[in-house]
Amino acid sequence: MKYDDVILRWAKIATVLFTAMAVVADIFGVVIVKYIAYVWAGVFDLPRVIALTVIFYIGTVGGYLVLIPLFKMLSNMSKDKVFDRENTKIMTIITCALVGIAVDCTVCGFIWNGGWILAIVALFMSLVVLSIRVVFSKAITMKEEMDLTI
Repeated sequence: MKYDDVILRWAKIATVLFTAMAVVADIFGVVIVKYIAYVWAGVFDLPRVIALTVIFYIGTVGGYLVLIPLFKMLSNMSKDKVFDRENTKIMTIITCALVGIAVDCTVCGFIWNGGWILAIVALFMSLVVLSIRVVFSKAITMKEEMDLTI
């Protein structure tokens, strides 16, 4: 049990750090997008740079919709609420946010080819989270059935 607490603590610390990085990315988003547009994407016209900036900020909203519920789920697990319906709802929110990020990155792919890769990664992550959600849901059902038989 002690080992699990350490892992959960580090996961929560990592989630806070990633959230802080997202805040910094929001603060310097315009500079980041200009760098990506000019250096990586080879995009120099203002309308496409503005489009990339909007896409970037929509993506960071999706990032918050992943990180904040993830922190909540880790907090639940710290309280020994693992196989709980609330956690499956949180995983549904995370999956939907990841699919939204994938759509956002797909739109970005029409301007910068790197967006396609990011969309594939986001879809893969959503598939992993959805699969874990199904396992959790099945475990909850089995636990409830066992509780009724005792």
